[in-house]
Amino acid sequence: MKKLFKILGSILLTLVLCFGALVGYLMATEYKPQDVEVLTLQNTIKQQSESVQIDKEYTALDWNIGYAGLDKDEDFFMDGGKMVLPLDKAHVEENIKNITQIIKDENADVTLLQEVDEDSKRSYNINQVSYLDKELGLNSILAYNFKVKYIPYPWPTLGKVNSGIYTATKYNIDRAERYQMPIPFTFPEKLANLKRGFSVIYSKVENSDKQLVIINAHFDAYDKENKGKIAQTKQLVEFVQKEYKKGNYVLVGADFNQSLKTLSKEEINKVPEELWRAENFDKSLIPEGFKLVYDESKNSARLNNKPYVSGSEGTYGFIIDGYMVSDNIEVVSVETLGQDYRYSDHNPVRLKYKLKQK
Repeated sequence: MKKLFKILGSILLTLVLCFGALVGYLMATEYKPQDVEVLTLQNTIKQQSESVQIDKEYTALDWNIGYAGLDKDEDFFMDGGKMVLPLDKAHVEENIKNITQIIKDENADVTLLQEVDEDSKRSYNINQVSYLDKELGLNSILAYNFKVKYIPYPWPTLGKVNSGIYTATKYNIDRAERYQMPIPFTFPEKLANLKRGFSVIYSKVENSDKQLVIINAHFDAYDKENKGKIAQTKQLVEFVQKEYKKGNYVLVGADFNQSLKTLSKEEINKVPEELWRAENFDKSLIPEGFKLVYDESKNSARLNNKPYVSGSEGTYGFIIDGYMVSDNIEVVSVETLGQDYRYSDHNPVRLKYKLKQK
């Protein structure tokens, strides 16, 4: 019996030491972004950058590309599915190729992408940022949202993740910054979790002392009781108000991870309680001079509880992707493109807009 206790004690001690070593490693390598950081501009534009003009029609494209690993054939363990990693590297390669081609075909003046991987196990370490830069040939920035050396769960483990929000534009960029958003996770969970921020690019408006301020954001999904999303929304609202009061034009493109279309309790409850649900965006938080802009006619995202088959039982969709714009920007049209989740668990949302004359 003593021998058994010694063996069990040794196993327990080994497990404690391994856990301690893991926590120590994660603490030593933890990503600790500053509240405000200057972002490096990648000048990959193959043609002369454009100045922003009043009363000219422009196009924006907002798209969470799901690290090119959440196409129609995939599910995901955090959404009630079983898969941790995409089916294979070929799926990811094909997805990023097709996603990029769609972006090129859209030829938007500004493209706002979320969940773009730079070097992550979950996307087979394909550098999607470099690929997009090369193929699009635009001015671009990347702001990290997820930068962890090793995520030790579930099984197989997620491992290393370097991922963020990517903005590419034809516009001249005067400066670009990242603003850290409230983190809803506590120790030790936060060591291997997302640390979301929103990115901002400033472009001078021609024949004006004002700027077009374009913000790319991706709000928390798996925060408890939506506390993270609410805190992040309040921070963003405060920021856009400050820019608007300067007389600037402000455009936010985001995966809000909240239903932009107000749903009844019955509509929300169509999704089983044990699965992820999109709670309503609190529209009382929208500041004066701003409005949410989204396509009410089509879902922009699906739940990854199972591979996607249109109209099948247990398939759930949400309207969580869109824009927030200041009232000095005229919205010409907004449309969620019918990609049917072929290459991502989100569909892209196209906005056509003009800057109004003061």
